[in-house]
Amino acid sequence: MSTEATPVRDTELDELRNAHFIEAAELARQLAEGAAPVLLDIRFRPGFGEPEAEYDAGHLPGAHYVHLPTVLADAGPHRSAVDGALPLPSAGALQGALRSYGINNDSAVVVVYDNRHGLSAARAWWVLKWAGLVNVRVLDGGYGYWQRLGLPTTTQRPDTGAGSITLKAGLSPASGNLATIATDEAAAFPHGGILLDAREREHFVGTPGDPPAHIPGALSLPSSSTLDENGLLLPPEVLRAQAEAAGLTPGAAVGTYCGAGVLAAHKVLTLATLGIEAALYVGSWSAWSAAAAERK
Repeated sequence: MSTEATPVRDTELDELRNAHFIEAAELARQLAEGAAPVLLDIRFRPGFGEPEAEYDAGHLPGAHYVHLPTVLADAGPHRSAVDGALPLPSAGALQGALRSYGINNDSAVVVVYDNRHGLSAARAWWVLKWAGLVNVRVLDGGYGYWQRLGLPTTTQRPDTGAGSITLKAGLSPASGNLATIATDEAAAFPHGGILLDAREREHFVGTPGDPPAHIPGALSLPSSSTLDENGLLLPPEVLRAQAEAAGLTPGAAVGTYCGAGVLAAHKVLTLATLGIEAALYVGSWSAWSAAAAERK
């Protein structure tokens, strides 16, 4: 499934940004006034074994810890490697988790993330939007920036909620509210559109003694390039210039991938602030390389 980039007037960019991100000062004000939305803390870094311990050492008041591989994905040995490292969760499993966080159909949700500055939390933003939630925003700068500003944190876990959210039964990658592409579509995508690789550049070009590892025809546009030195999202005009340099013009079909569908979700998020829709290759390089190995 592909999507098309659509033009947005400059005056709309701030509104789009505010629809997808919330500034630390604004969230702190809501917390102080007792009007905070549901807060989800996404601690995930590839190879980092104990993200929950990091959460327990300090998090935003009221934030629920979310284990990305089991809540925002259906990872495990029961899945085929060609599904990718982090295939999407089932509607039932995701619904149960969201209800435990106290989320209802009309809840406003802010995704709080670790010191990856939203690069992991974007997966939560994407999954929740894909599942049908409307009011989902990411904390700009993440937990690291929140700490830097000296804003309140806690080690106390919130009580388990009793939410009533109901997700669409039979939710699948193809039936969700955000566009996805499968492995065969990713292979053909560069012929009629623009396929973006959101990983760091060295993974795209390869390292000494390691061959380049990317989908043929893809362009490198790392998700980290959208952040400043504080982990804050770059100004709209800078993001727009990046997009234009990559050929993301009105009418272009856009798809994106990474290693396992996390950094690429951040690419979808940042493009959304420019009014550009992008389809996510959920399986990403992990599924692509597994499929290639099966063909040998």
